[in-house]
Amino acid sequence: MNGKTAKLNSPTATPLEPLERHLYLKLRDLRNILENKNLVVAVSGGIDSVVLLNALAKLSGRINYKLYVVHINHGVRGRDSDRDEKFVKDMAKELKIPVITKKLKDTNSKSSENNLREQRYKILFEQKNKLKASAVVTAHHRDDLIETRLMRLLQGTGIHGLKAMTLMSTDGILRPLLEVGRREVEAYAKKLKLHWRNDATNTDTSKLRNWIRRNWLARLRLDHPGYVDSLYVSLERLVRAGEREGPVGNSEEFLFSNKVPLNDDKIYSFLRSNTKERVTSRHVTEFKKRLLTQRKKFSFRLAGQDWNVANSRVTAAS
Repeated sequence: MNGKTAKLNSPTATPLEPLERHLYLKLRDLRNILENKNLVVAVSGGIDSVVLLNALAKLSGRINYKLYVVHINHGVRGRDSDRDEKFVKDMAKELKIPVITKKLKDTNSKSSENNLREQRYKILFEQKNKLKASAVVTAHHRDDLIETRLMRLLQGTGIHGLKAMTLMSTDGILRPLLEVGRREVEAYAKKLKLHWRNDATNTDTSKLRNWIRRNWLARLRLDHPGYVDSLYVSLERLVRAGEREGPVGNSEEFLFSNKVPLNDDKIYSFLRSNTKERVTSRHVTEFKKRLLTQRKKFSFRLAGQDWNVANSRVTAAS
């Protein structure tokens, strides 16, 4: 076999779809972290994670990593949840990728999104540690990022709360599709004739994210298509501006003085750095109210965390 033929038959000679090329370039930049390592891929069975898994599987010939699928059965949709699990198992088997399934306990249709998310990530990181994986890979894309930022704006965040998601977080969450839009994900799935599962809870507009997606962004995209891209660019510019300003203070403690007005952005950043719960403007208002008392030393609970106050210094209780 001559060199030319060998090159054509190599895995890297396979032409890439635009989404795959984007994904490859992101992974290539992280080659020192990913090459010859295990990766835990969170796969729900929805279109986003199905696209992510198929693209990652194709690119494993270019960047040498081993994929492990982790599917978490929330159990909140009865038989549909079990069908999702079977679908993911069958897909992973077809792609010849090991699959791990876990079922959440004590959940029902009224379980909060925040609670489900915490349980989900707890399992994902347990598997990451067990498999000595270099990252947990999720299918978050650009539209998810826009929705999260809009949610935070509605909840009263300042400029430093808009960052929301990053390509690679400090705790090892990799989001390689973060700059890819939902339409690009859908186009890829349709072109490759992929199959996926639809989650009926995504149509429940009583949840803020679904309301923003289905009523606000969908209407904006229909009436003024280019404005969604402009919105993304504007929010990115605000995030970059916040980063240029630098950190808003020591994340391990919050210093204050009754002689200086309390800064909402600094409070929001401090709370977000020290609690797993979603922080809103109401938490910021309550935090300020507690600090404006004349007491010198006290404790209080807010946003799922206990806080200790002493000598104009606030710290999170361990």
